[in-house]
This record gives sequence, structure tokens and C-alpha cells, in this order.
Amino acid sequence: MSDPVSVCIPTYERPRLLQAAIHSCVTQAYRPLRIVVGDDSRTTETNEMLDAFAVPDGVSIEYLPRTSVASQRDNIIRLFNHVATPYVSLLHDDDMFAPSGMDLTIKAAYENPSAIGAFGVQQIVDASSALLPAETEQFNKTYLRTKEYLDRIHSIWFSVLSLQLPSNGFLLRTALAKRAATALPANPGSAVDVAFALRLAELSGDASLFLTSSVTHRYRLTPGAETERLDHLPIYTFLREINIPAAYRDLQKQRLAIFLVAAINERLSRGDMQTARELILSNDYPAELRLRPMGIFHTAAAHLRLPPAVARLPYAISRKRRFTRQTAVRV
Repeated sequence: MSDPVSVCIPTYERPRLLQAAIHSCVTQAYRPLRIVVGDDSRTTETNEMLDAFAVPDGVSIEYLPRTSVASQRDNIIRLFNHVATPYVSLLHDDDMFAPSGMDLTIKAAYENPSAIGAFGVQQIVDASSALLPAETEQFNKTYLRTKEYLDRIHSIWFSVLSLQLPSNGFLLRTALAKRAATALPANPGSAVDVAFALRLAELSGDASLFLTSSVTHRYRLTPGAETERLDHLPIYTFLREINIPAAYRDLQKQRLAIFLVAAINERLSRGDMQTARELILSNDYPAELRLRPMGIFHTAAAHLRLPPAVARLPYAISRKRRFTRQTAVRV
């Protein structure tokens, strides 16, 4: 395992968190390591932090400054297309690799060459990087990273539609990652990670991913991250249109229902009653939900003009249940 590995880190005006993310990379043992930072920031703080960062031997850090059109989607595309190593990882600027986590992910990928990449178990940490055991257990249970799924190769469609594949911290063959990034839809909304994963599955055919039992990545609960910017309507639309193998259409249906409810609550919270009404009355709305409190509320909202302060209640409630079973699929 002497080939260089690249880690792409998109960032936006969070130099302190970015510094911690990079530190989690350079403290891994694997060399040679190439870190590419794609900066969408409007300030020079990120560049200044990188200029002062002590880069150890065997590691290079390359800085890509803000472009004229700055978006998370465009940043992902330019980062992946900038890489020339055989394998590439994506790391969010507010997340980090667990100690030895990147090393273990690389090891898993090389030991399972039939798979197009590898990922592992995640830990949840708070804003100060303190581990949250209860949230960690529920998070991995929700996204099927528990004992019965570990140290196994899984169909990429299964991993993507169940969201078993995390939003970052994975390792992929660079050629496929480039193709998936370049083929991202023009407007993936706030779910760029899911759109990328769906394209990856679509373009890689009957490929597979290896899920190691090692703890490899830490997902930070960052205050203020993706609040009013959440928009699941584009990814709901994209998931409806993409061609998915018949064996995984039940998973597609379940994931569509989850994205649909999220999109409805977001539209209600913003006062877009017309779009919310169309979604509530669509065939994708799960029948079993219509007789539950959330479904009754949605049905009422589809026929009544509720004030935004009332319409946003289910959105606020669903956000507080971030790690509950409501986001899980049945397998």
C-alpha cells in the first residue's frame, strides 16, 4: 500500500474546524498522503491558517481558492477532478477521522479489491469534539452499521439507499468518484452527498462496498450547520427519476417517503403551501402515515391556510429527532 491517497476537504469559513479535520488526517500513519482543500470562503482566514499549518513529512496540502461560482456541488466536482491518486476520500470540514480511522479504511479497501471502496463505523461528537455514546449507538443502528452488517461486502445500491454509506469519511476509487461528481444534478438541494452516492451507484453498475467493523470517522454535531438551508425537494425529485434495479425498489420507495416528509415540512415552514399541498397529495406519500398525527397535520395543511408559525411545528419536531428510527429503512 505505497500508492498515494488523496483526501478532499470542501470548506466554508470554518478555519478552526478545518484545522481539526486536517489534524485528524496528518496524524494517521499512512503515507504518502495528499490533502486538497477547496475553499468557498469569502475571507482569507482559511488560506492564512493553512500557511501557518505545520505539514509533516510525507504529506502535502494543496489549496484551491474560491471560484466565481461557489456552491457545495461545484466545490465537490472541482475537488474530485483535481485528484490523480488511485483512491480518494472526502472529509467535511467540521468532521474528522477517528484515530487510525483513515488507515483502517485504506487497509479495508486494499484487502477487498473486488469492492470499489470502503467505509466504517461512525462516532458522534458534539461541538467540542466530546464523544456522545447514546447518539453514536442510535446513529449506527439507524444506518445499518451494526454487528450483522460489519466486515462484509454490500451492494452499492443497498448501502446508498439505506444511507449506510456515510456522507463523508469513505474511500473510493478515484476514477468512479470523478465520474459521479461530474454527473451530479444541477440542483441537488442540500443533499449533495446523497445525490453523489446515487450517481456513484448508477455509474458503477453491480458494484459493491466493504463495511469494516473499525471505527473510522467522527461526525460532529455543529451548531447552525444546515438549518434554514435544508432542502430535500430536489433530492426527492432526483430519487424518483433515477433508474434503480428492481431488487432495490422497495428501499427506494422507503427512502422516497422519508425525503418526501422532510420536503413537506421544509415547504410548510417556509410558507410554500402550494408545493407542500402537491407533495402531500402525491402517490409517494405513505398511506400508513396519513392516520398518524404527522399525517393528519399534513392533510389539514393541504386544505387549510395555516400561518407559518403553526405550519413549521412538525419541521421543528422532526429536526429534534435527528437520530430516531423515523429515518431508518426496513430491510
